Amino acid sequence: MENEEKQEPSPLPPPKQTAKKRTMRRLPPLLRLTRRTVVFLSLTLIATILFFITGNRQTFLDSNLTMILRVAAANSIALSFFSLLAALQCIFFTFTNKRIRLVLHLVCYVLVFIASTAVIFISLTINLLSEGIDF
Repeated sequence: MENEEKQEPSPLPPPKQTAKKRTMRRLPPLLRLTRRTVVFLSLTLIATILFFITGNRQTFLDSNLTMILRVAAANSIALSFFSLLAALQCIFFTFTNKRIRLVLHLVCYVLVFIASTAVIFISLTINLLSEGIDF
């Protein structure tokens, strides 16, 4: 035991990741901005739908409910636009950067686009039916 050399800790910190490895894991800046917009619009759409449901249970005025439906429709129109834009960006960056993990993002954006399009039709249909159909 006396013959064993003790290794002194090196004064240098361990090597950090290279800049290339860090940039490979990050999304392109435009796609990051679009992703944040899609997440924000998705959360506000969920909040608006929950607000409509609770307002319907608490018997809000009809004018308030139609306003909430119009806000939900406008929000879902913006969400469908940005999710479609993000899906197109994923396709573009998949081919240019040859990153296969962007396909998972593409699938998520397509699902968000389908859901937001369904919310557009549902909210506009409820709004149309609540106004009444005159012949």
